[in-house]
Amino acid sequence: MLNNRLLNKKTGIVIVVTNEKHNLKMFFESLAEQSYKNFSLYFIDNNSSDSSVEFSKELNKSFCFDIKYTLLNENAGDAKGNSLGASRAVKDGCDYVFILNNDTELEPTCIEELIKLIEKDEKTGVTGPIFFYWTKEKIANKIQIYGAFVDFNTQKTNLIGATQMYEETELPEILKCDYPIGGALLIKREVIEKLGYLFDDRFFMYNNEIDFSRRVQALGYHSLATTKAKVWHNHKWVRDNKAGWYREYYLSERNKFLYYHKYKMYYHMLRMLIIDVIKYPWRLKWFIKVCNFKLGIWYLRGMTSGLLNIKGKPKISIIK
Repeated sequence: MLNNRLLNKKTGIVIVVTNEKHNLKMFFESLAEQSYKNFSLYFIDNNSSDSSVEFSKELNKSFCFDIKYTLLNENAGDAKGNSLGASRAVKDGCDYVFILNNDTELEPTCIEELIKLIEKDEKTGVTGPIFFYWTKEKIANKIQIYGAFVDFNTQKTNLIGATQMYEETELPEILKCDYPIGGALLIKREVIEKLGYLFDDRFFMYNNEIDFSRRVQALGYHSLATTKAKVWHNHKWVRDNKAGWYREYYLSERNKFLYYHKYKMYYHMLRMLIIDVIKYPWRLKWFIKVCNFKLGIWYLRGMTSGLLNIKGKPKISIIK
């Protein structure tokens, strides 16, 4: 149970919506069940064409959340969308910003537990929950991610608990990590103010967490994840969604090299290029197995765009 001091602190929950009307009812119901109620919802709409905004307003007649809308005239990406929402929340005086995917369901005490944890130490700047693959019954079973450790030179990431069964895995109740999963990050206001911006929109989407956690640590803050806060991720990935495959691998590969450009890490960029070129024949076999040959082409296009330092929203057909 939060004490009165923490209950009086306000949280700005930021969601970025891009044609995700189908997630909103479940998401709103989950927020309504939270033990912690002192929040406003910052709804960033990426020019949705499925009436997401109108549907959310109709839904909210039952929930009565304090919703603040930012309606964009294009798909500006997750990085820019979340940054806009975070900036507005800070400007409105929120003490915390909670970056949250809209395809999630939270345990009723999730936000409460994250706030209690972030306030235990003045140098804790970010907290996050353990993520589970979604089940209708909300059973803590198959873990998606608990937290991550990253080598900021190679960008190699170690995902703690990934795909393991919760009841068969010994995890610490509190994990000091480089970053919790980016789909649910509680961040202190002062951290965002010192950073100047939340996520770098040069990345558009994918790979934001590595850059974000590097900047947070440079300020002297650390990040914690806790098993006392639980989230179920209802991510509907369709294997036949070819455009989704192309988008993910194009952006992920591109953004690896944009990261090296940003920090002028040219030795590591060259090293990564050599490794990726050597491994490409084996990766191409996997691309063909899970998708098709074109996925390998999009991967190479991402590599080229990254090397050329092409930032932001790509001007390509797979990004609308």
